[in-house]
Amino acid sequence: MTTATYTLQDFVKEAQQIADRGDSVERQIAQIAGPLERIIQRQDCLLDLPENDEADPDKGFVIHRADNLTVMAVVWQPDSGAPVHNHNGWAMEGVISGVEFNRNYQRVDDGLTPWYAELEELEPTRVPTGATTVISEPPADIHAVEIREGKTLAIHVYGLDLLRQWRYRFNLETNEVEPFAMRTRREL
Repeated sequence: MTTATYTLQDFVKEAQQIADRGDSVERQIAQIAGPLERIIQRQDCLLDLPENDEADPDKGFVIHRADNLTVMAVVWQPDSGAPVHNHNGWAMEGVISGVEFNRNYQRVDDGLTPWYAELEELEPTRVPTGATTVISEPPADIHAVEIREGKTLAIHVYGLDLLRQWRYRFNLETNEVEPFAMRTRREL
């Protein structure tokens, strides 16, 4: 008996079908969790993409993009990360290799002063090889990423078109909030 390999294309198709049903966020996350856990067990899963010839590339890229779902290959180099930011929606991270460390925050101000936010740090999340985590919907989507244990390769799934979002960076020292938009390599 031969078992077919679960491919990255299978994962994207399944995740998009789930997103298209329009179920609650909680239900979408619950339904995508198993397939994400399954695909990240294959450390060579990025080779499923015809335009990618490296299982462990040096730069990340968009795998799939739709109005209600973005799937990205995220490559974090050693001692790198992302400053405190948000996504404007839910996200899931599945680590193929390495470790992502997320510092999570919540707003403690009333949100009435433009371009200002007071944040309080919550319990961090360590996501090792083969594990997944969820970043909740706003306002619980504020976090920073730190890569402390070497190069990390992950698949990130977002419940929106992440590249069409004006998102925010949060300065912990000054409490300033700065808008930014992400661009693909083709748009740079």
